[in-house]
Amino acid sequence: MKRQNGLTLVELLLTIVVLTVLLATGVPSFMEFIKNNRLIGQTNDVVIAIQLARNEAIKRGSMTVVCASANQTTCSGNDNWTTGWIVFSDLDRDGVPDVGGSDPLCEETEDCIVRTGNSLNKGTLDGGGTDNIRFLPDGLTDSGTVMTLTLTADDCYSNQVRDITVTRQGHTMITKQPCP
Repeated sequence: MKRQNGLTLVELLLTIVVLTVLLATGVPSFMEFIKNNRLIGQTNDVVIAIQLARNEAIKRGSMTVVCASANQTTCSGNDNWTTGWIVFSDLDRDGVPDVGGSDPLCEETEDCIVRTGNSLNKGTLDGGGTDNIRFLPDGLTDSGTVMTLTLTADDCYSNQVRDITVTRQGHTMITKQPCP
């Protein structure tokens, strides 16, 4: 009698059951990993914009503003940062970018949009009453208070809320918070 190579039906079914159990336990963990990484990336984008605004204020020796913006050319005037933001030098200190384009080599005599941030994907960014953060030429904020932006994942699970706090000195701190 010749021996047959291959799998029996029982072995094949047992393999399918084991793979199904592994996938059922692994996929939810992987989805949470993706959500956390998206939240971390979005948090980093906001912090980089804030730190860039502070650095530009010091480098240029003029006021620099980071503000909520729906069209990436003007400040929206509300505290919903979800639609995006802009960083611009504000030479005339009027809180309004006077140029329409983004040019890293703009002249010293005009406001300059330094960076734009696009709308968030699957998250909300609430300014908590803050629609802009202004940095003075010495790197301090002009508000005199601590400002906090809150980033929340759309399908928030566990600790998927980040508070981005900007101190009077212009430093940023990130804290994890539980979902509301």
